[in-house]
Amino acid sequence: MPNLIHSELTDRYLKRASLFWKFSRDAKFAKWQREARSASWRNLVWRWEELGVSQEARETAERLGLVPSEVFAHPEVILQNPDLQKYYRLVACLPAKGMAQIRVKGAKKDRLLSICILLNRFLSHLLLQTGRTTREILLRTMYAEAGSEWQGTWVNKIGQVAALELERIITQFAEDKELVALERPDLAAQEENILLLKSGTTIVFGSEPDVECRDSSKALVCVLEIKGSADKAGAQTRLGETKKSFTKAKLENPRCVTLFLPSILTPAVRKQLKTERDIDKVFELLPIFKDSAKRQEFFEELFRYCLQEKF
Repeated sequence: MPNLIHSELTDRYLKRASLFWKFSRDAKFAKWQREARSASWRNLVWRWEELGVSQEARETAERLGLVPSEVFAHPEVILQNPDLQKYYRLVACLPAKGMAQIRVKGAKKDRLLSICILLNRFLSHLLLQTGRTTREILLRTMYAEAGSEWQGTWVNKIGQVAALELERIITQFAEDKELVALERPDLAAQEENILLLKSGTTIVFGSEPDVECRDSSKALVCVLEIKGSADKAGAQTRLGETKKSFTKAKLENPRCVTLFLPSILTPAVRKQLKTERDIDKVFELLPIFKDSAKRQEFFEELFRYCLQEKF
């Protein structure tokens, strides 16, 4: 098992490196910076206070030899070149999710202005806080913020790949054992993420829980949580997320069987699992994917014992 984890981690980090190289190659940060700087030649009217730019920040930018459109967002500039919204956001070190959460919501026509005000408040604060900057530093700042977002993309991709692979092998097993209904009436016919069995049981592949199984009477009989990350540092956090999902399932049906599928189990998580009442079974994810005997053991638990399927 340790060799399996080591091999899987090596493969994942190689993929991460390739992903970061691709993102870095495709990045248009220097181009955006030039376009933002050249926007200063337009007849822009800067109502500083209305746009959220402090006088101190404006004076600092001028002292550093930076043109206004290079470090402050203007609605007309973004309207002409929407890519520059991301430029200002990255320079402000503000994640897209964070901007969506703290931006003042209002009428559609005021949306662009509210975005500029928010970005300019961040940019004004950062200019005053650092006291000095250059165009090169602005570019480095963009890569720093983008790097954190690329990391998030990679982590999400790991989870998505693991969930899709489990969906694939569960579906393949059910089809091989001729458990899948030939006709898909009602909701099952409309949704691609629902696997309908001949017994009337439905297996739904979603996000929370990752897999949900209901019998022909719609009673919740089994849920699965998949944790694709093999990062030891976040193992207990992932366990906490799983517990929350399983507690909700047990509240709906105390007899519901819960299956936890982590990529890695640290000693601390193993110890904690001994006292967890809402987690019924644990199957390590990597052996299910790599070892046919472990995969068969998982299928026996899921289909024969949890879903009461005969095959």
